[in-house]
Amino acid sequence: MSRLDPAIIAVGGPVSQLESMSLGLSLPVRMLLALAGGFLMGVPWFDQDLYWTAWVGSVPLLFALHQVRLPTALMLGWLNGIAYFAVASYWIVEFLMNLRDFNWTSALLLGFLFWCYAGLSVALSCLLFRWVSRRLPAWDLLSFPVCMVVIMGFYPLLFGVYYAEAQARFLLALQGVSLFGVQSLDMLMLMTSMLVFQVLTLKQPALWPGKLAGALVLVVWFVFGLVSLDRWDQRMQSWDVRQIGLVQPNDAVTLDVPEPPKGFSREYPEEMAATERLAEAGAELVVWPEARYKGYFDLYSVRLGYIEAVRKHGVSLIFHDAESAWHEGEEHNYNSLVHLDEEGDQLGVYRKMLRMPFGEYLPAFFHLPGVSWLTQRFFGEFLRPLQAGTVHEIFEVKGMRLVPKICYETAFPRFIANSIGSDADGKVLLFVSQDNWFGESAQPFQHSAMSVVRAVENRVPMIHLINNGPSVVAAPNGRLIASTEAFVRSEQVVAMPYSATSGGSLYSRHPLLVKFFMYSVLALLILAGSYRGMRLRRAQTDKPAL
Repeated sequence: MSRLDPAIIAVGGPVSQLESMSLGLSLPVRMLLALAGGFLMGVPWFDQDLYWTAWVGSVPLLFALHQVRLPTALMLGWLNGIAYFAVASYWIVEFLMNLRDFNWTSALLLGFLFWCYAGLSVALSCLLFRWVSRRLPAWDLLSFPVCMVVIMGFYPLLFGVYYAEAQARFLLALQGVSLFGVQSLDMLMLMTSMLVFQVLTLKQPALWPGKLAGALVLVVWFVFGLVSLDRWDQRMQSWDVRQIGLVQPNDAVTLDVPEPPKGFSREYPEEMAATERLAEAGAELVVWPEARYKGYFDLYSVRLGYIEAVRKHGVSLIFHDAESAWHEGEEHNYNSLVHLDEEGDQLGVYRKMLRMPFGEYLPAFFHLPGVSWLTQRFFGEFLRPLQAGTVHEIFEVKGMRLVPKICYETAFPRFIANSIGSDADGKVLLFVSQDNWFGESAQPFQHSAMSVVRAVENRVPMIHLINNGPSVVAAPNGRLIASTEAFVRSEQVVAMPYSATSGGSLYSRHPLLVKFFMYSVLALLILAGSYRGMRLRRAQTDKPAL
């Protein structure tokens, strides 16, 4: 027999001495730990005041993954991902019930299938991490966050999954995203969990330089956050103020176009009456959210009614409607925002650029014979194909340069950063959405939290008007200036600090920096891991038998 080299444990491949300590955990205990970790990572999405749980949420997962085979790592990561997505997106059950009138049991089953699919992103991340860790365990503090963030960012979902977007109330931690974006905060949070795990379990002196380096990164990040948060608060005290009117109609869920309520018409909707009240209260600009069809583009009488009302009260208006336009003899439909100035002149139209899959377009695969039929049967009237816009429009209002975006677009950091770019002075992010499909759940709170992160990433003021609330206005450091109550009708005038000479960040100018860093580090880790694994196998093969 050959003697077992402690640096080579032949259970699925080479393992370093740093992994030789067994925690003595049974598989059922590891499974419970993986589920607990997913729960802790998901809890801030359910209640944002519990943001702190995500900073240590991966510690149970790391205990579960310690010294396991690769197939086991895949399974444990999958359990963790299912638990995370079930907590973070529990509202998908109510969405499915509203979409197709499913009963509770059917909607829960379909929701579970989605959580299983989404959870694979975590499973694959854990699989890659374990592969790297078996070969380069001294680099776990870096490999764990990089593997998780890269694979989860690469995995095909409706939009990227970022743990840090649930940190909108942790302003001290949030400031650093203006440098490298939300994924940098994801990596910091995951690195913190690894740091805690190593302090609790691994006592090797060789790891202390890495632990100290990780602790130093944390200190620098939070010192920057403290200084940056205070500096922005001081800067905004000398800014001008713009009076923004928010109309939150809280429309009921429907695919139909209902008749206007008694006393109102297409030419004079309830939102216009609210606009007049807000104008009288001092609003310079009034915004309506994404909502049902209004007829502005199709009916001359509606356009004339809007022009007369806006001109009468001398207030600029931005609102959403479905637009039809003809190009080369073919009708195209768009999801659009319209800007009318105080004279009623139409100064701009923004056409939604990133369309919602299965709601506004079908991905190519789902056009295949048979698949297309099934998709149409499932989504029914909810699927209304639209064309994509091609331009990041800017609406000029009272010296402000509003950058309008619609609903789903808020979830794409690089897309929003590109809309701000290097010419950012005086820009304000304007998001409108209709989230009543998700019922009275945490989803609209999650959506507004994403928007707050976008404001800090790009260091511009942000307005996010949600049909059913909570609508929010945030400063460039993420501090909330105003917030409406959710799931009620509301109208409010908000005094928003504004500077024509401020705006933009390192991230808005160079949004690919962090992606380049992560991909480069991961490539180096894989190459180094492959080389080390080859050397360890060769050493085991060449060792003489005793």
